Amino acid sequence: MKNIYACWVTAVCVLLMGAGCTEGNAVATPTAVSLRSTSVTLPTITPTLTPTFTVTPSATPTATPTPTPTFTPTPTAVPLLVVGDPHAAPLRDPIPQEGALCGLVDVFDFPLDPPDAASLTTGGRDFGIFRNRYDKYHAGEDWRLGRGSSSLGLPVYSVGHGRVTYAEPLGWGRDQGVVIVRHTFADGRTILSFYGHLDPPSITLRAGDCVTRGQQVGNIGQPRTPPHLHFEIRSHMPLEPGPGYWWEDPTKAGWEPPSQYIWMQRILASPGVLWTRPPAADNTTYVGVLLTDVAVTLTGGQLVGTALADGRLLPPLADIDTVTAAVLDADGQTLYVADHFGRIDALRQADAGNGMETAVPLLAPLWQIELDVVGAPLLLPLPAGGLLALVRGQAFAVAADGRLLWKQDVAGRPFNWTVTDDLLLFAIPGSSPAVWVTNGAQPLTQLAARNGYLLAVGAQIWLHADDGIYRLHLDGQPPERLLALSKGFLDRGSIIALPSGGALIAHADIFDQRLIALNEDGSLRWQRSTAGALLEQQRLLLLNDRVYLVSQGRTRGDVAVFVVDLETETLTRIFVGGTRATDTAQETWAAPVGDGQMLIQIGGGNSVLLDVGRATAVVTASTAAQTSGETSAP
Repeated sequence: MKNIYACWVTAVCVLLMGAGCTEGNAVATPTAVSLRSTSVTLPTITPTLTPTFTVTPSATPTATPTPTPTFTPTPTAVPLLVVGDPHAAPLRDPIPQEGALCGLVDVFDFPLDPPDAASLTTGGRDFGIFRNRYDKYHAGEDWRLGRGSSSLGLPVYSVGHGRVTYAEPLGWGRDQGVVIVRHTFADGRTILSFYGHLDPPSITLRAGDCVTRGQQVGNIGQPRTPPHLHFEIRSHMPLEPGPGYWWEDPTKAGWEPPSQYIWMQRILASPGVLWTRPPAADNTTYVGVLLTDVAVTLTGGQLVGTALADGRLLPPLADIDTVTAAVLDADGQTLYVADHFGRIDALRQADAGNGMETAVPLLAPLWQIELDVVGAPLLLPLPAGGLLALVRGQAFAVAADGRLLWKQDVAGRPFNWTVTDDLLLFAIPGSSPAVWVTNGAQPLTQLAARNGYLLAVGAQIWLHADDGIYRLHLDGQPPERLLALSKGFLDRGSIIALPSGGALIAHADIFDQRLIALNEDGSLRWQRSTAGALLEQQRLLLLNDRVYLVSQGRTRGDVAVFVVDLETETLTRIFVGGTRATDTAQETWAAPVGDGQMLIQIGGGNSVLLDVGRATAVVTASTAAQTSGETSAP
């Protein structure tokens, strides 16, 4: 029996090790600032590197450095302290007042498993879909437990403070009970939440009753279909159930996408949120900020400008039909764009009009160059101006004035890149991983045969690989491992240089998720486990010399933002957002913009501008008040 048990344990270990090797080598899609693969310009770090330097790959090292004693993480680490609840900060008791006898909405929760419906895998994804058996479009969302579990009898809750307008145990006849609640906002707007297919005996509310957020309105019953909740958000029909389906797009007739609407209101009520709006289109990627107040994104093959002041979408930025790639020049004022046919355009602010209030494009053409290759390129900025275009196994260096500087063969597309004052470095994954470096004037030179996240730490270049942190040498010496890590998943991690020197690493492996702080010499400062406290993917950002961690879920688009206190080794959660969409192909990213602001795009959901200082102050004060109340309670 003991031998059987030992064999079983051995088999499990082998499987776990295999899983780590497979996912650890996964190739992430590079984007400008993405929660999948981050490319970050480091304006606050000035490495003392010479722009005319040339690496000689075949150079014989003058000495083989003795590996620095390394720290190997154990399967588990001491948990990091996580505090702060941005959802709790705006919560208010419903106080009756004129125009809102049952009180005003503070925030909305979800109708099952409130506040976040975190345990529900089914719900929030079928609004507006066309169903042949009814020959109409679904006007709500169907909420239920996952496959293999019955939802019969599951409690259903009011999404917010409000007043019941309709409550009938057999409002839908054979399809059972219906409750409708009217919610009033502080600005006088109202909206209706609708709960259908409720078990008739569970409906004890009556029209005119007040309900509070999270109060039970009934239980899921047994309609003609398998048990589920039919949930709607609508602005009409307060006194009748309505059809449940509509003959055209329901949003044209007074219905709202329920989950999207709830997340919009939750985000608007969050501390520090300056504005939020639906994205211009799916698959929006971040490019950068122009003229200090215009965020540029690449959306559906078009350049889209958003006014940071209020979230308005601006008129077309440029007179270009289709854009497949875009990047800002090192000066932050010139934008380079490319198409599928090898054409690259340089754009700069137009002379006449600013394009923000008129039809005049914000950007005017400077020059255009045609590459001798067709395909969708990846554009990277060169440190002294200009760009590097990578397409179909070739690299093209183009100067800021449009001259082709050089061309070179290079296989693969970067996983990650970074640019310093003097150098552009990028890492390519695959069976032959490589870190390449150039100063722009000279062709690419291979710096190391590895893949990972690149970072300038003082005058050093560090690489966060899946098995450790390495210091890369510009004189041809082999990489020096500063810290050994359990083989992990690169697409779930991140690294950032600290203002005081050293770096902070987010690392995930089959055993644990953790944050690891290193000193500038590579020695360990501290390491803490974040397993169970964060979502699957982590990205670190630096804003006003403070470190923020952006955590993203891989299935429902959930996003959380934390401020990192390096001294107390604490994470304070300052923002929570999300969408119940499951299309993980839709990009989620976060980027520092303006003074103390963070622009967040939730894949499949809203764009959000967050004042991180305000959010931190409100959440910290709310947490302190709650802690004080708990301490003083009898």
